[in-house]
Amino acid sequence: MNKKKQGLQAVAGIVCLLVGALLTFHASRGYSERRYVVDALSCRMDLLVIKRADTGEKPEAGSVVLFHGISANRVIMQYLARSFAELGVNVFVPDLPGHGRSPGPFTPEKVEACSGSLVRGLAARGMIVPERTILAGHSMGAAIALRIAQNFRPAGVIAISPAPMQAAHGVIPENLLFHDLPHLVPNTRLLAGQYEPKGLRQNAADLAANSGDPSVQFTLVPLNTHVSMLFSPSVARESQNWAARVLSLPGNARLPSRANLLGCVLGLVGLLLIAGPFLREMTGNEQREDSGGAKQVSRLRGALEVSLLSVFALYVLHFWQPLRVLHLFEGDYLASFFLVVGVGLILLHHQNARRQFLAPPGLLIGAAIAAALLHLLITGWFELTATGAWLTLQRWERFPLFFLATFLFLYGVELLAGPVAKGRVHYGLWFLFIALAWLALAFGVLYLKSGEILLVLLSPYFALQFLLSGLGIQLVRRQTGSATVAALFGAILLAGFCLVLFPVS
Repeated sequence: MNKKKQGLQAVAGIVCLLVGALLTFHASRGYSERRYVVDALSCRMDLLVIKRADTGEKPEAGSVVLFHGISANRVIMQYLARSFAELGVNVFVPDLPGHGRSPGPFTPEKVEACSGSLVRGLAARGMIVPERTILAGHSMGAAIALRIAQNFRPAGVIAISPAPMQAAHGVIPENLLFHDLPHLVPNTRLLAGQYEPKGLRQNAADLAANSGDPSVQFTLVPLNTHVSMLFSPSVARESQNWAARVLSLPGNARLPSRANLLGCVLGLVGLLLIAGPFLREMTGNEQREDSGGAKQVSRLRGALEVSLLSVFALYVLHFWQPLRVLHLFEGDYLASFFLVVGVGLILLHHQNARRQFLAPPGLLIGAAIAAALLHLLITGWFELTATGAWLTLQRWERFPLFFLATFLFLYGVELLAGPVAKGRVHYGLWFLFIALAWLALAFGVLYLKSGEILLVLLSPYFALQFLLSGLGIQLVRRQTGSATVAALFGAILLAGFCLVLFPVS
């Protein structure tokens, strides 16, 4: 790509970012936000209070306490939070322990206890009035809202796609966060999406059916998945109407803008457009031949090696997780998996690995800086537009070990994928080997009952991450001719991505 095309591509990327930022600021107009750090039992929680800018501080008018799901945060709940704020109530959205900006450790039991303490503390300070308060949540947060409502006795509950709390409809005990059913309080509304897993839909329907209370209702929302429920106008309208009825508020509130979501997508497109010219500048504009006499492993052999090593890793991790010291909820399992498979691939190809390992220091430094800057740009953009992604110090402390595991894994995959002689072939092989490893992880969850359910729930996000980061890794490999530099670049992005997602335990 010549300089002129690179310049035009970069300009187009910057325009996308500017338009995305304007859309995001447009969506936030009319709302007031205040941030607190509160102590609840042994938890220090980052709390955001959202209200419509033209309303005053009147707890007696009504309040909503909104809990996010596992691996989520308060930022991703902003569309639902603003929907409630349109009713004229104050909305309290905490980062649960080990999520977002709240420090760990995370366990389901701890989060439940601290969430109960949070709402009691808000009531004790006069910030909410229990009989004028709705407890709401999504996924794990919905289960928490249902569970703490038993003792808090709010005006009502809105549970959006609650996490299953019994082993039924295909849900196994190893995949449950909570293992006993709560008693549902009056005026509880349960919502589930049409395209959510059957176990989640049916367990939510059973909660309503078995309550015996006509004020407890279940609704199946058409054309929605588990994640889309957070941004669905249908879900927001259903939640608004239920809260308005329970709190005796006017039911004609408008829905908030979703322009920030369009802004998020535009910004990501802009970052992708900028990334190509940026990486070429950081790694040199002239393409280099692969160093160290890199050899192409046969496709069948590579696929078999990844598959067998992945299954072997599952067996090892059943007895011993070498990176449990990371203390990331199910993230330490994934890092251990990367470590075992990566070491296995390098040992199988140790001669090729030694020949290719050394790389010019300038290229290594350039790739590391490029990956770090891209990580900061992407996470900063998500933080601004759609979901909390900015790493806290507690998460950065775990970066070195996670980076080591991801580097060894990606270096092993680079050895199998071979030189970038034909770009599409290399990218296809690279992604195939990643997919085979991930299928083994899913097999472990679904059939070997490893209990690492997050690895299945987060699969769409990892698929997107590997698809996009794989393009950058291939570009770096083509520009530098080094498997080591490509793996270094990819490992920084992958480790940072994992540290965003997994709760600190």
